[in-house]
Amino acid sequence: METKHFRCPDCDYQTDVIAGAQRDHEAKTKTNLCRACQSVVDVVVSRLVPGETEFGIPIDRWHAVAYKCPLCEAGGLTPWPGTHPCPKCQSKMTEG
Repeated sequence: METKHFRCPDCDYQTDVIAGAQRDHEAKTKTNLCRACQSVVDVVVSRLVPGETEFGIPIDRWHAVAYKCPLCEAGGLTPWPGTHPCPKCQSKMTEG
């Protein structure tokens, strides 16, 4: 999973995240904002679960998971907007 480095020019908050959504062969990951600890984090939002066969064809299904912040374990995360606001001061974060 390729991450990008983001930095807030006003308060110097920094994070390395995928800045969107990615999927591999077993999980879907999205970048979210944790309001509890004021962090931008990547979290697994669903996992691939091998299913039963239907008409002889294997069916795999994506199952949503109850996700929490990997830093503080709080729930209630929200997607990080594409404008990339800093979770600490709301300034626009820059990539690089």
